[in-house]
Amino acid sequence: MTRDQLAAELKRIAADQVSDIERAVKDGHKTIALNEIADLNRNLKALAAAVKGKSIVRA
Repeated sequence: MTRDQLAAELKRIAADQVSDIERAVKDGHKTIALNEIADLNRNLKALAAAVKGKSIVRA
């Protein structure tokens, strides 16, 4: 994965998740917002593992 590809993937992940988090907060759905934050964390960890060359296990 090139530096540009990594940057694009990070931007995509962050934009998607932050949009969902903002919408949940705006609508007053605290639990959904927290779940979206947890999902963002999982996605970033999976990307980090992929960059390091480790296998990714997703539930």
